[in-house]
Amino acid sequence: MAGCEDKMIRVRDVMSRQVFTVSPTDTAQSVARLMAETGVGAVPVETPGVGTILGIVTDRDIVTSVVAQGLSSSTAVFEFMTVAAESCEEDDSLLLAAQKMHDLRIRRLVVVNGKRHAAGIVALGDISRANPELGGLVLEGINRPAPVDTQLEGMSTC
Repeated sequence: MAGCEDKMIRVRDVMSRQVFTVSPTDTAQSVARLMAETGVGAVPVETPGVGTILGIVTDRDIVTSVVAQGLSSSTAVFEFMTVAAESCEEDDSLLLAAQKMHDLRIRRLVVVNGKRHAAGIVALGDISRANPELGGLVLEGINRPAPVDTQLEGMSTC
């Protein structure tokens, strides 16, 4: 008799397996070009020749940290990437990945294999296609208001 574990959807069942990675010394322009050519909005940053994931760069990172700040298109990835990308493992349950995305208010997780190398990306859209209700719950978490202490940062008391 098959148990609940046998029917559980795993991250590997829904993730995008085609993953493009970049080096921390690549430029903002080369990453933007890669994103445009491949139709992806996020790429893991890995140690060249080793494959260890150092962080992630999203299209939003390029806009808010490079373009909006007036930095050069030759700015190196390590200067604006998100360090220590959030990740999950291929064998994690989809529910566990969704919970992590909900709690951290993020739309993507880098999926790593046993050697901690990028094996894919699981995005909100992947979860929604597999389980629309679960995808809706993740989206609710992402869209919830920021905690009061972070909403007030930088505001004047005058």
